Amino acid sequence: MQNLEDNYFILIVMGMTGICLLVISFILLQIRSQNKLLKQQKKIQEIELNYRKELLHAIIISQEQERNRIGIDLHDEVGTRLSSLRMIIENFAAGPNMPDPTPAFKLQCKGIIDKAIADVRDIAHNLSPFTTGAYGLIEAIEDLCDPIHQSEKIAISLQYPENDALHRLPDTLALALYRVIAELIHNTIKHARAGEITLTFEINDHLLLIRYADNGIGIKKDIGNKGMGMRNIASRLEMIQAAYTMDTAEGGRGFDMQIKLPLPSTG
Repeated sequence: MQNLEDNYFILIVMGMTGICLLVISFILLQIRSQNKLLKQQKKIQEIELNYRKELLHAIIISQEQERNRIGIDLHDEVGTRLSSLRMIIENFAAGPNMPDPTPAFKLQCKGIIDKAIADVRDIAHNLSPFTTGAYGLIEAIEDLCDPIHQSEKIAISLQYPENDALHRLPDTLALALYRVIAELIHNTIKHARAGEITLTFEINDHLLLIRYADNGIGIKKDIGNKGMGMRNIASRLEMIQAAYTMDTAEGGRGFDMQIKLPLPSTG
């Protein structure tokens, strides 16, 4: 009888020991899992922090490049034309017996002044496009595309709905989309060696669908993801909560980007 009680006691002790071991193992697994989760969260936070730093760095560099471009445009375009005008006026006023300005002289001066005014207008338009009010996003894009189309080097096809939904876009959305499209066109002109650009706007169930495509040489995806221009595009689209997909590859298959933007409620 005593042996039977001793066996029961041993079994109880072994059972309790086993349960304790299971509990301890479960606690250790939980601690390990939490530590792993904390490490993953810390890694994600570090990645997000590095991304924000890179994005801020890219924005700062982009702003400096834009300032530099403006300075170059003002110097090369406006400054050169005004210098030419000054030389012409000095030549006509060089001698005491110079005749009054001739019609040809007036016409030449007028032409240079008109070109300088046009250069200033184009530079100002690039800095602050009129994407608001009755003018709207489409008209701003048309102004952007017209000189490129007239150059006959790249044909641009622009398609958009006939209703005025695009004119009712908030200023921030319209300006962000304008900047994105301007950057895409700039990339095509600079890198793609394309002959055609297609830009299409569609509205479907309160969703704005934009497709930008060219028939150029395409780009590597890793370059497309790391390039400053594409990072600027990605940051602007993220800012307005727009999703996008990009299809591109080397070998002459062109570039294709599709953007989806939920339209704000008008009610």
